[in-house]
Amino acid sequence: MLFLSLFIGNCVASLNLTIGIDITNKESLAYLGRLEQHYEQFEEKGLILNIVNHILPCYTCQQRHNYTQPEPNCFGGGRYCQFSPYANGQLLLTEIIRQNCLFTASVYLYLSYINLFSQDCLENPHYTFCSENILKNIINYNSTELDECINASFKGQGDKALLENYILSKEMNKQYNQSFLTVFLDSKDITNQPFNEMIVQLCQKLHNDPPEYCNIYSVVEKNTTIQLDEQIFFYLFIVILILLILISIRMLKKVNYVILNKTSIPVEETIGIISEENVQ
Repeated sequence: MLFLSLFIGNCVASLNLTIGIDITNKESLAYLGRLEQHYEQFEEKGLILNIVNHILPCYTCQQRHNYTQPEPNCFGGGRYCQFSPYANGQLLLTEIIRQNCLFTASVYLYLSYINLFSQDCLENPHYTFCSENILKNIINYNSTELDECINASFKGQGDKALLENYILSKEMNKQYNQSFLTVFLDSKDITNQPFNEMIVQLCQKLHNDPPEYCNIYSVVEKNTTIQLDEQIFFYLFIVILILLILISIRMLKKVNYVILNKTSIPVEETIGIISEENVQ
């Protein structure tokens, strides 16, 4: 996969976390948003975060009109496209550019934005207003600079629906073709592992100089394990106790059964038995 080899080739000596997302996929954005609370500590220890976006091309636009006519869900005459039941494709592509600009300005702000965006805006019919509200009123970022970055990413002047865009071109060149979440830690695919397991693996990679969170997490995990061991022993004791009680009940029933059988011997069977009264 080209998108992975690009990052590994450029950052061989670093710890690389590469996350592939789709702007319409809530799972991938939510996963990325959870990284907000951990990223600063790991970044200080050398973690490099790489983001790749899924962008669709119009497969027939070049043949039909060689990218010279506007397409409703595309920029660049169909070079870059996106689709969603909640928002127009051009709004989605603009959002990808916006996020890319924010990531370049500050990874910390980017992750804060993504965390809120994935919760509030993804399926919101007021898509653009929701995004602007997060920027202006929650994370207090100057949206004017962001708008300038978005406008500067288009090549030339005119209808943006027909213009090429260097940010979208860069993302497409990474050849990320998945419409769902993918996660690579260095060259290892950990997509199917839970988020917490990814954090554990980051801690293991940094075991010589772990961030404070790893030490806290290790203590919590150890205490949790101790508590689980104590619970296991308690439940095991209860099971053994119940088994002993059941065995005791069965033994008592057997003893009682024998006693009852002895007291119920027929009179005929007692004839001929010598008793003390018959002994002179």
